[in-house]
Amino acid sequence: MTPTHERAARTHTHERAARSKAPYPQDAAPLPGELCRMLLRHMPAAIDEMEEAVRTGLPHYTHIVDGTYGYSVRQIIDRTVNCFVSLHDTGRPGPAATAEIIALYERIGARHGRLGCPLDALRDALDLAGRVACRRLIKDAYRLHWPAPLLATLTEDTFTLIGTAIAAATRGYAEESHRAPLDVQRDRLRDALVAEPDERARPLAELAAAADWRLPGKLAVLALPPGDHPQTHVLPPEVLADRSPAGPYLILPNPRTPGPRWLPKTKGAVLGPVVPADRGTVSLRWARRGLDLVERGALPAGTPLRCVDHVAVLTAFRSGDLLEAAAAELLGPLLELPSRRREPLLETLLVYLRCGDNAVLTADRLHVHEQTVRYRLRQITQLTDGTCPNPERHLETMLVLTRLLSPGTGDDGAVRWRARAIEASGGPGAHTPGAHTPSRPKQA
Repeated sequence: MTPTHERAARTHTHERAARSKAPYPQDAAPLPGELCRMLLRHMPAAIDEMEEAVRTGLPHYTHIVDGTYGYSVRQIIDRTVNCFVSLHDTGRPGPAATAEIIALYERIGARHGRLGCPLDALRDALDLAGRVACRRLIKDAYRLHWPAPLLATLTEDTFTLIGTAIAAATRGYAEESHRAPLDVQRDRLRDALVAEPDERARPLAELAAAADWRLPGKLAVLALPPGDHPQTHVLPPEVLADRSPAGPYLILPNPRTPGPRWLPKTKGAVLGPVVPADRGTVSLRWARRGLDLVERGALPAGTPLRCVDHVAVLTAFRSGDLLEAAAAELLGPLLELPSRRREPLLETLLVYLRCGDNAVLTADRLHVHEQTVRYRLRQITQLTDGTCPNPERHLETMLVLTRLLSPGTGDDGAVRWRARAIEASGGPGAHTPGAHTPSRPKQA
């Protein structure tokens, strides 16, 4: 069989697998929790093997992909495998992972169109990676005694995912082929402005000149909620827009504070920090982190919300694991309290620290009597044996409290932190105050 016939047969297999289920693999059966965790444990080794297969089998294509803005062979494989595992994770909705795959490969297909690179090489790369994935699944199935239907489902889902990726890349390639040359140059510039620095990339000034776009001194990125289309907004010609449905965004040159009148009033949009023109990736990264916290309810859905106005929450959620570990040391005895006692004390402590240890201002912010604030502070001091609040650890304490009290944390987070505090302190009751506990004062 010739290489062309072999490629056509593989493509037919992929398309047949895609037709045998739903158009996209969002209905994949969830895996048992232990099996999903096992896949996550072995994922780095699988990604290494897939990358090696693609780099060895398609060295010329690998060089082309690594030379484009924003992606490398490693990054594409990593994101694809992560999405595959997410499709079978009961904690994440399948359509979200499918939308991520579609958006990723539509952009990859569009970039192939801009570079004049046929999609045959992409199909070959996906086929190589897919064969590695199936070989590893079969090996694990025999080693761990998986039931035959489970192996069949995972294998079928692998080829369905490949079919979805190829279809998305084909759409992106076709749309790119019909675009005006100046639009292509502007998209190349847009991608370069938010890409990680790369010495091999064309200079931004050169790309800006080709796109007939004046390179600004500073810029900011506005991340829009998934499904929000930049075409629905009236935008000045100097604004560069990404139209992908899964993660649309706008690049705003020389943004002002407050924002310009035309700035989209989309609820849930997040404006990243203002950065130099060659650091757009930083603004986009924080804008998307803010967007994630808006979707989780940890930040308000502003129109738009500015990252620089919510530094504490963004920092706290970014360092969640570290802050959870520090919570036991800083607040352990307080976290052992039941919710009805714990929440008022923690809220009072956070506001008190934000107010510069001013009880009068704290009372005004909380709409309670000043003596109520002072009483709660005395309770905190007694429960922690005078170690909280520690003047030398105000910043750490504020970050921990911000993480714990943010709406997106939910009561599950509080329970988890409380359990860690009890474990760190040697068990329940280790920090319990004396038998007589003063009753809470009546609020003013």
